[in-house]
Amino acid sequence: MHPELLTLPICGASIKSYGFCLMIGFLSAVWLAMRRAERVKANPDTVLDLSILALVFGVGGARVFYVVHYWQVQFAGAPNKLLALIDITQGGLEFLGGLLGALIAIVLYSWWKKISIRLYLDILAPGVAWGLAFGRIGCFLNGCCFGGLCVVSATGQPAHPWAVQFPFASPAHWRQWEDREVTVPAELIASSKGSLMPILVPASTLSMSVEKRERPLRRFKEAEADYKLAKAEAPGSPETARLESAMKALEKKKQDHEVELAPLRRAQLFPSRHAPLRRTSVTELEELAAGHSSMPVHPTQLYSCIHAFLLSGFLSALFYLRKRHGLVIGMLFVMYPVFRIAVESIRIDNPHDIGGLTVSQFIGIGLFVLGLVYLTILYKWLPERSPVLDLEVKGNREDGS
Repeated sequence: MHPELLTLPICGASIKSYGFCLMIGFLSAVWLAMRRAERVKANPDTVLDLSILALVFGVGGARVFYVVHYWQVQFAGAPNKLLALIDITQGGLEFLGGLLGALIAIVLYSWWKKISIRLYLDILAPGVAWGLAFGRIGCFLNGCCFGGLCVVSATGQPAHPWAVQFPFASPAHWRQWEDREVTVPAELIASSKGSLMPILVPASTLSMSVEKRERPLRRFKEAEADYKLAKAEAPGSPETARLESAMKALEKKKQDHEVELAPLRRAQLFPSRHAPLRRTSVTELEELAAGHSSMPVHPTQLYSCIHAFLLSGFLSALFYLRKRHGLVIGMLFVMYPVFRIAVESIRIDNPHDIGGLTVSQFIGIGLFVLGLVYLTILYKWLPERSPVLDLEVKGNREDGS
């Protein structure tokens, strides 16, 4: 688990591993799709347009799906709901929602532009699985989408050599702590603001550098000093007004940062185990946390990653072997849900709230049925080649004559 890929040295902003993996997956999938289009004499620029459209509506659909799914758990009580809704830096996207959002946008756009829906969906289909594979790598680094226990019940040892243990306060560890499957030292348990509900000290604050913990306060004090000096010299000047505005913005960031650090500050109130006359240091808390990780779980993120790469390879090969436009996207509809329904049975991050099924399983069944209906229509009533494509090619020839 490595949720932050790196921290930029000048501004101090962090690049999230999840977002970076999504970017690599998207860009490489688009490049491969454009190459695929060139090999069948389709328009690579159209593929690029459709890919950008799919990115916007896919991310939007994936976020909407996630928000609706977890509204009561994560968003209903958020102090700033708008910020919570748009913050995807820690994940919070569901693939099936993104797939449906992108599909609807591509179909409508293709119909409006009078281009072959079936051909371009076939060109893009392998890239969907390819991008998903990188997204699941991001999930693994972020710690989300984790699987259930993978242990020998009698001994508690890993049942398979590929079982993984996520670190303290990771989503898997937190879930196991809530389910009373693991315990943690009292120093690492705090209460949330305004509530007696216990929470774990966030791992992000434990691993935060001293410079990063103190930066918001230091910047605020510097801005406050600049403002007081300007106010004394030129009270009504535009520069003083600008400095006041900057100071207030930094004060808000400082307050938010203090809220983030509050559990850590409360944990430090405990007497040190090494020297009871002083309080516990952050280093001591880090050492305690390092000794408490999750129990071994199935790396369902990696299962999904391997499946997505294999599916992408199969669909890419099928694209060049197919004799009927629209077959590749139809096979994606049929093949992906089968695995998703199966892997959901060993994932424990999604509740079973629809007739004993997770939302993803329920939608997966619907997508599988839709794929079968689509393939039936494709083979019984639709021609092998898209008529729209023939008209497009004819129009291009007439324009070039």
